Amino acid sequence: AQSDGIGGFVSALFTVTPLSIFAQNNGVISVTRCANRAAGRWCCVFLILFGALGKLSGVFLAIPNPVLGGVTTFLFASVVVSGLRVLSFVQYTRRDRFILAAAMSFGVGDLLVPDIFDYLFDGVNNPNNGLQGLFESITILLSTPFLISGLVALTLNLLLPQDGSPKDEAEERVEVAQDLEVQMLDPERKL
Repeated sequence: AQSDGIGGFVSALFTVTPLSIFAQNNGVISVTRCANRAAGRWCCVFLILFGALGKLSGVFLAIPNPVLGGVTTFLFASVVVSGLRVLSFVQYTRRDRFILAAAMSFGVGDLLVPDIFDYLFDGVNNPNNGLQGLFESITILLSTPFLISGLVALTLNLLLPQDGSPKDEAEERVEVAQDLEVQMLDPERKL
């Protein structure tokens, strides 16, 4: 993340578009099990070669879109699975689960209904250029699933009070499990 920021800053100094390290690289590494730097360097050599020689890149441009779509879908699905794997190691409190569920519901909802915020500012009559630009930027922010998820998570994280440690919740789960076990052994006993 820090190298991404430094690279974007240096790119801006040279008035070129900043380059970004994409998350699908994690998916490629998890699928191929190859995280060797030499392999990355060879990929760079091939990309430069394909950029310089149009006939070579034409071979890859001839790949049908459904094939590329299938590979891309699998690649990003593996990124999602990697993210879920990381989240599985977190010891959640109820607060954490609520924040994650709220953020994901906004993100998935925005993904499923992408035009939900397109008409948000339709009731505003005759906005000036500055206000129209502000409305468009807000609409772009809200209609991008990962941005609205991040904003919801950030806002809820700042607003909701901490409610206890994961250990407290783990102890609570053990007590609930013990109570259920007692209930199953003696169904007539009230908890």
